[in-house]
Amino acid sequence: MKEGDGSVLDHSCLVFVNNMWSGNQHDSNRLLLFTVGRLNGTLKTGRVMDYSERGDDGRKLCSLYLSLMHRMGLPADQFGDATTPLADL
Repeated sequence: MKEGDGSVLDHSCLVFVNNMWSGNQHDSNRLLLFTVGRLNGTLKTGRVMDYSERGDDGRKLCSLYLSLMHRMGLPADQFGDATTPLADL
């Protein structure tokens, strides 16, 4: 669908995430997350990224949200328990 100088997906980002890896164990250590869209060219597409070896501080979901907020022009210093954006996004 056309929007301005591109498509709706060129100018937006959809995030699909489940909050549990295993519902039986209430395990949220590994989450699959899927993004769609380029967010005005600030997101590189066509990648698979694995943060499993980065430790708890290097893979916070709130860091992802903080990164997306910055790319949308929202000057937040923190979001939830994150004070730094997600690396390599």
